[in-house]
Amino acid sequence: MTGQPASRDPPRDPASRRVVMPLRRSATGMAPALDDGTHVLAKLAFAATLPFFAQVFYYLNEYPAPYLLSKAWPFLTLPLALYGMIRLKLPVGRMFMVVLAYGLGFTPLVSVIQLGNGFLDALTTTIKAWPFTYYFSLSALLALLAVPPESIRKAVLGLGAATFFLMVIIYLVAPTSWYADNPADSKLLLFDLERGYRVYMPMVFGMILVFFLARAFVLKRNILYGLGVALAFAPMLLIYKQRAAIAAALVVVAFGMAMSLPQRTRRIVIGLGLAAVAVGVFLVGRKLGFLPGGAAPGDAQDAFGASLSVRQNSSALAFAFLGDDPMRWIFGVGATTRFSTVTLNDIFGNDQFFIADLGWIGVVFEYGIIGAVLLAVLHVWCFATAFRLTRGLDDPFALALCDYVLYLMVSSAVYSVVFTPGELGVVMALTIYLDRRRRALPPGPPPGETRLFPGRNSGTRQVTLGRGAQGRGRATAHAG
Repeated sequence: MTGQPASRDPPRDPASRRVVMPLRRSATGMAPALDDGTHVLAKLAFAATLPFFAQVFYYLNEYPAPYLLSKAWPFLTLPLALYGMIRLKLPVGRMFMVVLAYGLGFTPLVSVIQLGNGFLDALTTTIKAWPFTYYFSLSALLALLAVPPESIRKAVLGLGAATFFLMVIIYLVAPTSWYADNPADSKLLLFDLERGYRVYMPMVFGMILVFFLARAFVLKRNILYGLGVALAFAPMLLIYKQRAAIAAALVVVAFGMAMSLPQRTRRIVIGLGLAAVAVGVFLVGRKLGFLPGGAAPGDAQDAFGASLSVRQNSSALAFAFLGDDPMRWIFGVGATTRFSTVTLNDIFGNDQFFIADLGWIGVVFEYGIIGAVLLAVLHVWCFATAFRLTRGLDDPFALALCDYVLYLMVSSAVYSVVFTPGELGVVMALTIYLDRRRRALPPGPPPGETRLFPGRNSGTRQVTLGRGAQGRGRATAHAG
């Protein structure tokens, strides 16, 4: 009778533990254990660099130091991006690279042909597209630093709280002489006759905090989170005053709260929400004069303020320039920067042409129908991926990250998605990293056994390098 050969391994002590250490660093970020000092440095590095990945200072040209560092950030983090592209198998990664190749390689050539840009001017216009690399570079940074998920949550929500705190402080202490009525002079402190003095804060972390509070209010059934949502909208309405962004946030908050409800209640709420949307569309249509019995077009402009008339003027100029040329519609015409020899304002003879506020019209103008389709596919794909990875979770923070992708899609009707692609890269990198960390964690120990890392106790720890199932590179370390 033939039996299995006896194992040569020494008998395992009941207190022994096995830790698998991968030879290759994976996207899960499960790096070898670090000492306390290194963990603190990793957390600080992550928290300090996150605002640059999220493009917080990307357009605040009145603050030269962080502004210039933010502009250089895609190139400083390019080695991380290459590492992420080559070594980390990231979902939607190929689509990010396709969009990046189109924006960096093809559109500058189009601007040379259609707008007469010089070679250096054409390269300068690609500065908007480079932050698409942040999806890869931040994923690589997370993997190399192995930032704990709880530290990520605290950093992002802390930055969100700091956003609202600074917004209020700046509004209270900044003298009126600091405000500008021309966005070219100031991007943070603005003044206009319609909305008065307002602080145009970068709101990426603030919005994530709002979506977190809304999700937590339903999931945890704690009234304090609901009060937090109300308190967050107060400074947005009184200080931030960006109507399109606030309206998009309200839509996403309603969606997030409805999706966090039990299934039967969720269906009722969604039905009521669709009815409310239909009524809202009807009222807005009457307000704009699109429906019988509504206001005249001039009255609609007065109701929605000067920003609507500026967007209407910019849209008219964009459509007139595209004209009936199919090549311009298909491939776009590119763009210029304020440093270009000839700017779009010079071409149109109008200093009130703002392509960033035209939503998808601006995307078609700059990148053509092909570029607009690529960007739309990228955003829908990212949302579908984030929704799939967070479906069924009761983690408000993970769900808030998914909600922010939806927020980018909803607000894209007014704000061009090309101007802040780093925000999409950040939320997707965090979503993928947190999902892989969740799936990499081993299941809890059976009842009666010691937990995975019980602290300082005696026993033997067996460390396996590489894939333990294949028996490669085994080593045993004994802890006293």
